[in-house]
Amino acid sequence: MELVDTHAHLDMPEFEADLVDVLQRAAESGVGRILCVGTTLESSRACIEMAHRFPGRVHAAVGLHPNYCAEAAEGDLEQIRALAHHPQVVAIGETGMDFHHDYAPRELQARCFREHVRLSLSEDKPLIIHARKADEEALAILREEAQLLHGVRHCFDGSSEAAAGYLKLGLHVAFGGIITREGQKRVKVAARTVPAARLLVETDCPYMAPPAVKVGRNEPAFIVHTVNALAALRNVTPDEIAAITTRNAARLFFHET
Repeated sequence: MELVDTHAHLDMPEFEADLVDVLQRAAESGVGRILCVGTTLESSRACIEMAHRFPGRVHAAVGLHPNYCAEAAEGDLEQIRALAHHPQVVAIGETGMDFHHDYAPRELQARCFREHVRLSLSEDKPLIIHARKADEEALAILREEAQLLHGVRHCFDGSSEAAAGYLKLGLHVAFGGIITREGQKRVKVAARTVPAARLLVETDCPYMAPPAVKVGRNEPAFIVHTVNALAALRNVTPDEIAAITTRNAARLFFHET
């Protein structure tokens, strides 16, 4: 089984002590490639450094997370634009809207989001979208900025209607550990309806650990729990989900056919 973890935060302190072991466990679980996703300018630089350190295994995305855009210094977004040219950078983000925490004014979140959408379009690199309790607002901005986009609504936790909105714009939908949890009826219904050609999997580690692993920290190796849960929801085998999502990730992020 070959897998791609399309959203991980390996640059976070939780992985400082045992990153090499984490990557080894990922490889043993079939995870051949991991997308390390930036949330701040410093984080984005760290993701690029990690992609250099582990070429072919780790790839980078650069961006300012909506929860941190109020903390960004003047010029940070311009530096993100410069980093976007880097050959190790395969995507822009994560970016979007977060109304759960509301750490940044919503108007500022929206402006920052729009800049990332435009950067994605100008660089022709896929957009990684965070939308927590904000799918309606995020979709409205996306529709205003472009009729067709390439990218992903990461860690999807919304309704089938919200998923359809992203799909209509040409985007993919990624599922993580939330579908391994009891309940979560709405997102599980959505997981059944997303077309196979737009389906991705991720861990969002160190967050969102599946209950079955009984540890606080998530890591790329645990993506197999999401694959198994998604396979059960869609009434196919885990190998089928692995093949579909790996092929989709290869096309979206690595321009492979």
